[in-house]
Amino acid sequence: MIFCIDKKYSQPALELVRLTSQSGYGFVYGGSQRGLMRQAAEEVKKLKGHIIACTWTDFEKFVNREAHKIHVAKNIPERIMMLLEKSDAIVALPGGSGTLDEITAIIEGRKLGLHRKPIVLFNTDGYWNGLIDQYQHMYEEGFLPKSPKELFFVSYDPKETMKYLSSELN
Repeated sequence: MIFCIDKKYSQPALELVRLTSQSGYGFVYGGSQRGLMRQAAEEVKKLKGHIIACTWTDFEKFVNREAHKIHVAKNIPERIMMLLEKSDAIVALPGGSGTLDEITAIIEGRKLGLHRKPIVLFNTDGYWNGLIDQYQHMYEEGFLPKSPKELFFVSYDPKETMKYLSSELN
């Protein structure tokens, strides 16, 4: 299956990938060879950046073999923990149900105090608005003990994301 990602999502995401790579950050991701993640990994490779792929046994055959390091988890929850452990910060680019699963698990970990890593929802063209609204609704209705702003940062621009990450990681 070929995924054709609209340029309104891919161009800002790839600009962010360029900025992070040029700033010396590595690229830790699920190792996918499809969609926006494939494009992002190719961009990092062009810039001679460091790529770490975290996959799981059922998808190992699809992993990016050009990654500098490939880590294989037993299952998806272990893979999510691996992504978190190998990263200094988490940036959720627009993505599918796997990305949604990963980012909500990582936000939950922050809510529970299991980590303090910066989390960014890269909200190109309002892509994550539904999720942001849901977290705000859960907070307002008393189902979430911390406000969304305590759990994650919402960014609409690659430079804004870099400014936030610089302030949080330095």
